[in-house]
Parts: sequence; structure tokens; C-alpha cells
Amino acid sequence: MNTIPKADVPSLTKVQNPIQTVLLIALSIITVWTLYMVPSWQVLGDPFLLAAVAGAVTVACLWLTRWLGSRAVKFERAWLAAFLVGMPLVYVLGWFVARDRAASSWIWVELLGLALFAAFAALGLKKSPWFLAIGIAGHGLAWDSWHYKNSAYVPDWYAVACLLVDLALGAYVAARVSAYREAWRIAKKN
Repeated sequence: MNTIPKADVPSLTKVQNPIQTVLLIALSIITVWTLYMVPSWQVLGDPFLLAAVAGAVTVACLWLTRWLGSRAVKFERAWLAAFLVGMPLVYVLGWFVARDRAASSWIWVELLGLALFAAFAALGLKKSPWFLAIGIAGHGLAWDSWHYKNSAYVPDWYAVACLLVDLALGAYVAARVSAYREAWRIAKKN
């Protein structure tokens, strides 16, 4: 295995770069498919529609930060932390939009999820980028899959789409951990 660092990101090897690119391409394809799954673009204030668009904006942002290289790694990590906090926030907003159809006790579950994933985001910024990867993938595995066919206020198309995006994004973030750590190390030196 060739482990000669790439010039742009000091810790990025010749093997890691193609893996990250393939994962980002897969994430892009899944995100486009997610936008296709949206049943209607008529209700522009729908939190789930807005979340699908935010996912597409996030993928575009990831392509931009990859293109900018090491200069943008710190921003990318912060963006992903904000995205991780926004994921459960969509469910809270969905509950408020559908209050008449949703059991009042569910809001506490959604707020607990918001606190949990916000903690993963904070730890991902302050401690280790692995918390971002685990939090994002965990949101898909635990939160989205649990809401699928189990919620009166989360559409099934969204639960499936978010699950797929979260898993692909979590894999991408896991592949980027070395770049985030290197950027952190360089920032601490300066």
C-alpha cells in the first residue's frame, strides 16, 4: 500500500484520496435520488423538504471544501457538526407542524434526540472527528430507521432518504478523519 502523503493535505495518502472521492460520489448519487423521492415540491415550508435541500447543499459544500483542499478542512468539520445538529431538529420541527396528528409525548423523544446528537456534534468539534462520523451514521441507523413506519409526523420517504444519506455521509466523514486530525494538529501548532 502506498502511504506517500499527498501534497495538498499532509495526512492524505494516495489510497485515502480515491476512497474519499468514491464515497463522495456515492453520497452525491444518493442525495440526487433523495431529491427525486420528494413526493411534492408544493409545500415550500415543509421541514422535510427543506432538510432534503439542506442535504443537497451540504453535499455541494463537501465538493467545494474538497476542491479547496486543506484550507477548508476546518470549515468542513464545523459544517458537518452543524448539519448533525440540524438532523434531529428537522424531526422536532416536523412534530410542531403536525401537532394535531402527533402524540404530545413524542416531542420529548425528539428533544432528547436533539440533545443527544448535539452532544455528538460538540464532541466531534472539540474531541475527535469520530464523534461526527458515529453521530451521523448513528442518526440514520437509530433515529431514521426507528421513525420509519413508526411516526405520524415523519414521512416514510424522508426516513428512508435520510437513512441512506446519513450512512453514506457517515462513511465519508469516517474516511476524512485523518484530514480533520491533521488540520487540528496544524491549527494547534499555529
